[in-house]
Amino acid sequence: MIRPAKHSDVPRLIELGTLLHATSSYSAMAFNAVKSGNFLHELINGPNGVVFVAEVEGVVVGGMAGAVVDQWFNDDLVAYDYSLFIEPTKRHGVTAIRLIRAFEAWARIKGAKHMQMGIGTGVNVEGTSRLYQSLGLELFAPLFQKELI
Repeated sequence: MIRPAKHSDVPRLIELGTLLHATSSYSAMAFNAVKSGNFLHELINGPNGVVFVAEVEGVVVGGMAGAVVDQWFNDDLVAYDYSLFIEPTKRHGVTAIRLIRAFEAWARIKGAKHMQMGIGTGVNVEGTSRLYQSLGLELFAPLFQKELI
């Protein structure tokens, strides 16, 4: 089942976020669970953010966080993801598809003209790219990073 997150879901989402962080390209950076939790609470409360959770038998096994923002050069709204993560043992099903479709439906209701999703974690880039393309997203820009410290 996919549903909007509640504040009581945040501790479980932080558990999942900690796992994602440890297995991603961000693992060399610190993870601040308190800051991350506060951010999720803000998305749940705020008018331009959203968090969805995927539940299996009453247990949160995944989530997706995103927001809408206006373009810097016009008033069109763009929906974008902050994170999409599913517990590794629950992948390879329809959970990711359902989370993305819930986000897309929410973005349409909010009036977004575009939806953008990235794969900044480095986790299963090829498979995730195929999933995004199967849902109608098109590759439009690469993402580059350089460590400065």
